[in-house]
Amino acid sequence: MYRFLSLTLISLLAVFGQYVIAGGRFGRTISRPFGSVLKVHNGMRWGTWGQKEMCPTGMYATGFSLKVAGKWESLLVGDNTALNGIRLHCINPSKGSSGPYEDYATVQSDVGSWGKWSDIKWCSSGFLTSFQLRVEPYQGTWDDTAANNIRFNCSGNAEMLQGSGMSWGEWGDWSEKCGGKGICGIETMVEQPQGVGDDTALNDLRMYCCD
Repeated sequence: MYRFLSLTLISLLAVFGQYVIAGGRFGRTISRPFGSVLKVHNGMRWGTWGQKEMCPTGMYATGFSLKVAGKWESLLVGDNTALNGIRLHCINPSKGSSGPYEDYATVQSDVGSWGKWSDIKWCSSGFLTSFQLRVEPYQGTWDDTAANNIRFNCSGNAEMLQGSGMSWGEWGDWSEKCGGKGICGIETMVEQPQGVGDDTALNDLRMYCCD
């Protein structure tokens, strides 16, 4: 019973912008200093910006996972929303700089209501340093999905990681590259459920870089 309550509490905290560290420790961080903000120019504008969430001090994003509504789920609900959420998985470089990682913190900003979380994709070394977003433009009277997928560059060996999102739309330009060590925070624009209207879930995002 206590294990169930503990896991439920951790799940709720993750939903409301908390980070969880392997081993059951958790907390909240929104005030960590950052050096720059990474943006792209092809995001859509349905929804509102969520709260900025930062990796714990001294930790940097080395992996990510996506919450994606697949085609079968979309058929069942009668609406495609594609990419619903993004999680950053942060490590302390003093405890190792190559995966796989067991001791890490997970942070997320606002997340859509549909889909399932993917497995984590890790940089083989280094940190996430820039991103590229796949977005479907406005479809008029047809179904809109907005953001569909994401790619990240890693600092360690010029490695590129691509998420397991959907394929509507086109890839936009890459963001600028972090001037510091790497990405350390995230902020997402998410459209809340529209009821009988067309849902798009995640529309745009910003990444924060730390020295």
